[in-house]
Amino acid sequence: MSSLRLEIEQTMGLKFPERNGAAIVKFEESLEIPRAAETLMRGLYRDPESLRQGFKRLHQETGSMIDLLMPRRSRLREWSDSLPERPRDAEAFLKETTDQLMIREQRLVQTQRELMDQLQESGLEDIFPISLSAFGICTYRDPCVKLFLKPLGRLAEILQLNPESLRQAVRLHFLCLLLIIAGVDLDGQVYTRGVDEETIHWLSSIYAIRYLKRQSTELIQCYLEWVKAWGGKIPNQSMLSDKVNEKTRAAMIFWRRQLNISWAECWHIISQFESESSKDVGID
Repeated sequence: MSSLRLEIEQTMGLKFPERNGAAIVKFEESLEIPRAAETLMRGLYRDPESLRQGFKRLHQETGSMIDLLMPRRSRLREWSDSLPERPRDAEAFLKETTDQLMIREQRLVQTQRELMDQLQESGLEDIFPISLSAFGICTYRDPCVKLFLKPLGRLAEILQLNPESLRQAVRLHFLCLLLIIAGVDLDGQVYTRGVDEETIHWLSSIYAIRYLKRQSTELIQCYLEWVKAWGGKIPNQSMLSDKVNEKTRAAMIFWRRQLNISWAECWHIISQFESESSKDVGID
């Protein structure tokens, strides 16, 4: 955690506040399941209890057909070796068997059709996007992050991701977010801006993706799938290039200090300043 924190601080040009020489990073991992995660934990099914009952009925109907046929097999095997003495009895036996089979088959087919309809109504689109608060929450006044491990594990299971890799990627995102909210500028000034959550998460994504791209394909895949799951904005490639790294950092620091200016305005101001500086040194 310490080496990761230091690397993120250096990349973003911010530092966590310190007390007695130790960085204050309020970060908690919890095993509780928040209300926002209930749908996710239930899985892909709108009404799991109804589906369980459907499978139970299908099992019963299947068993009913087996119960009908099993005791009659010995009679059929007997007649295959030696024809029945009274054809009328055999005819009545077969007719009764056919009638009962048709009734039970109709119930079996109807039960199966209803169950298939329910299954077809269940899919990933039923649970996505998921509220971000299902995975973690951040308190802005007293900056603190709490991650919920069980919903993250369930998401990893549904999307067939490595749960540990997903946890690392999400942890990094919230570490970047916490630094943006509570970080100290390199000049020692403290600025807190926690009112524009969309921009804060978007900026966190920029730094998280830049870091993860240097680590492994698995980590970046886990991170991108997680952002898609809660409907977050993934930065375009131009924002992830090394060429705009310093510009992004300058705009972010400026944005944190100017509470009444939007990110778009800050970016425009920094772009203008960059353009004027290029002209001053004779760069086309």
